[in-house]
Amino acid sequence: MTASYRAAVPADRAFIVSGWSSSYRLSRDISFIQMADYAKHMHAIVESVLARPRCEVIVAHGEVLRGFIAFERPDFVHYVYVAQPYRRNGHARGLFEAADIDPLSRFAFAARTKTSWELRGKVPAAQFDPFRARFAQKETT
Repeated sequence: MTASYRAAVPADRAFIVSGWSSSYRLSRDISFIQMADYAKHMHAIVESVLARPRCEVIVAHGEVLRGFIAFERPDFVHYVYVAQPYRRNGHARGLFEAADIDPLSRFAFAARTKTSWELRGKVPAAQFDPFRARFAQKETT
């Protein structure tokens, strides 16, 4: 399945927030968010990450949006998501490439899911660093 990669636009926001929130829902790393309030809290958290001055988002698209990567240059990945029907077609690899991040190189990432655990061998030098995600770096000029 061929996809193109581009910077996210405002019309992509609902897909990004929903995909991030729904795919992260069962992560074993979120301790205190109660499921009854999960969407309310998680959507606000995702929106706050997307609002960070250095956060960039690239989407994979074809006839529909297929996935996205939220990241900060040069080497920090907040989240990567590919919708279920489009997985195992190289879209995650394409998103990393579009973000200028080599998945085989050393980079930090903020979130783990069951899928990311299963694909750990695809990013052997990546380092889980959730603490870094908690503090926005100031814009550098």
